[in-house]
Amino acid sequence: MGAWRVGALTVLLGLCLGRGTAYAEDGTAAILPLKGPQAAKIRQRVQNGLSNADVQLVPLKRVTAVVKKTKGYAKQAAKLEASVLVGGRVRRSGERWIADIGLRNAAGARVQKFRTSSSSITRLSKRIVAELLDTGMMPVAGDTEEGVTKLGAPDAAIAIPEPEVEEPEVPRLVVRRFKGAQAGKIRGAAVKGLQGKPISLVSNKRFVQTAQSLNSDLKSERGHVLPARAMGVNGLLEGDVLREDGVWSAYVRLVDGKSADVISQHFYEGKTSTALARAVQAGLWDDFRRDIKRFEPKRAVAVAPAPVAVVAPTSREAVEKEPTAEDKPKVKPKKAKPPKKDRPAAVDIEFDFVFVHRNLSWKDDLIGNLRDYTLAFGPGIQTKFQYFPGAHFTSGIGAQFGIDFEWQRLFDFDSTRDDGVSFPTEAQQFLAGLRWRYPAGRWEPTIIADYGLHKFQFGVGGPPITTTGIPGVKYKFIRAGAGFRVGAGKDENFIIVFNGAYRYLLSAGGIESAQWFPQAKGNGMDALLMFGYGLPKGFEVRLGLEYRRYWFDLNPLPPDPPYVAGGALDQYWGLSIGAAWRY
Repeated sequence: MGAWRVGALTVLLGLCLGRGTAYAEDGTAAILPLKGPQAAKIRQRVQNGLSNADVQLVPLKRVTAVVKKTKGYAKQAAKLEASVLVGGRVRRSGERWIADIGLRNAAGARVQKFRTSSSSITRLSKRIVAELLDTGMMPVAGDTEEGVTKLGAPDAAIAIPEPEVEEPEVPRLVVRRFKGAQAGKIRGAAVKGLQGKPISLVSNKRFVQTAQSLNSDLKSERGHVLPARAMGVNGLLEGDVLREDGVWSAYVRLVDGKSADVISQHFYEGKTSTALARAVQAGLWDDFRRDIKRFEPKRAVAVAPAPVAVVAPTSREAVEKEPTAEDKPKVKPKKAKPPKKDRPAAVDIEFDFVFVHRNLSWKDDLIGNLRDYTLAFGPGIQTKFQYFPGAHFTSGIGAQFGIDFEWQRLFDFDSTRDDGVSFPTEAQQFLAGLRWRYPAGRWEPTIIADYGLHKFQFGVGGPPITTTGIPGVKYKFIRAGAGFRVGAGKDENFIIVFNGAYRYLLSAGGIESAQWFPQAKGNGMDALLMFGYGLPKGFEVRLGLEYRRYWFDLNPLPPDPPYVAGGALDQYWGLSIGAAWRY
């Protein structure tokens, strides 16, 4: 009889102690050895990332065995006293790193798996950490406390009463902390985008304090439900900020306050974090407005009293009815013009000092009366102008077509013959045409079509001067080409521009005159490589290297041509230093 009493007392004591223990499964997580290239480095970074998030982890030194079967995983979990095992494989495909990660419970059975990718192993490791935390299976320190049942536990023994809250007149929202680089800046833009709208914004700090007072874990899947009900919060806005390949992006989602359901999600991007913040602030309300309106409280409809019979008046005059609000015509509110979005640059204007070197050479000069010409160093100025008028109004296809203009002139100088006689020389170039671009993150490919004039003439402003074997040129041409602009560095302040174009000659000036080679045929090309550095307010400093080339098949006419040569090559090298404004 005494033994029976002792046993019963033991059972009762165990039940009492059980009520003071959290029902969430305690334990640690073990990161198994990963497979594939750079696997050890990624594993170490994942371990560090989870440790920073207060996840209870088994030290990597203890996790060395590699198993394949379920029983083996179960033995490994028991040996390590781990409630979760994380394993997987890493591989590289082109420019992307890809990770396939699986999670197993203490019994060795796989319970979840996911795939993530990125362009670097650093970002890949961070994404693996974020995905693991989102599973809700990571044992985080402080998730459960004695005497408190974790919210959302399916076998919770203690029911938490729902507080009664007065129904708000407008939807009540909380903008939660965003995750990722510059998350605070983007969250601030989201808050600004909601200010002045027909909603009530609840401070995230107050929301966290309420959750703490209710012992609610906001990191759990349904941890926000209890504080949301306590404060009458209808929905929560959460966000993730990423920066990959020079492009900033943000995923913002609206979560129902009464459940863990994601109602809607929208994507934003920008070339810089500031541009992304502007995009979020400008578009957030328009994107989520319809879903937020679902939270508006339903108005009670008054029950009309039973109609009372009224005796019609004997007079033939109609009884005038006082107009009511319902009888008045409804005026539709004007749609607010959407705020300005982040748009590509509309203007690019550049001013430079230039230095030009020219070399004109002949091929197969049979008579020997043609002379090569070299300009060692010709200083001058140039300006370039690109204008995209549609970029003032849109960021779509209408913003990508523009005009292209360029003018270059060397300062007046004299050329000297072999006998020491000097004569004035003029050199300049003019281009005008159309330009199309396709902005894609930090890259901006372009296509160009221009009409151009490029001349290098002797004896300008006076009578013709005999230059003894050196003709003047005046190239008129149609120019077609392509190129790109790319930003490099953390804030894309380092700029590289490359253009290449073909010049279809319409005429060549003096070299194809009757005095020289009337049957000459030729064409040309040009290439530009420019390096720049971005300054505040859209200003840039630029250094450019340019090359132009014209080639000719001269076709001298028999029987007695003044000059006989098979071909000619006219080349120009240019160096430019200047500043630009791009807005």
